[in-house]
Amino acid sequence: MTLSEQRRAHRRRRSRWLDLPESHQSVYDQPIGLRPLYLDPDSGAEHYLVRYPPGLVAQRHRHNVAHTIVVLEGEMAVNGRVVGPGAFCHFPAGEPMHHTSTSDRHSLFVIIFHGPFDVEAVED
Repeated sequence: MTLSEQRRAHRRRRSRWLDLPESHQSVYDQPIGLRPLYLDPDSGAEHYLVRYPPGLVAQRHRHNVAHTIVVLEGEMAVNGRVVGPGAFCHFPAGEPMHHTSTSDRHSLFVIIFHGPFDVEAVED
């Protein structure tokens, strides 16, 4: 097997592992990929692996608890800044924010909610 064939096979295996169930959230114009990674029964903290599809349109929104995003793949627009793999974004509880994918590719990230959360759309 050539190096190129090995890389293609690796990408196929990795993409199967990253198949995420579709989730319909009120602040997005299309479904996102969402997989729970960790749910803490004591604190209510919730950690998710999230994939935004290309061309996602998102409303400004806020959550009732602080949360953190770590970008793994692709690029995201976060409150007017473009961030890529390895970026770390933290949002205090109740802070209005906007985040979405920025290119013709998906963006993949981990989001960590520091307690049980809700989502509320906010006006610009």
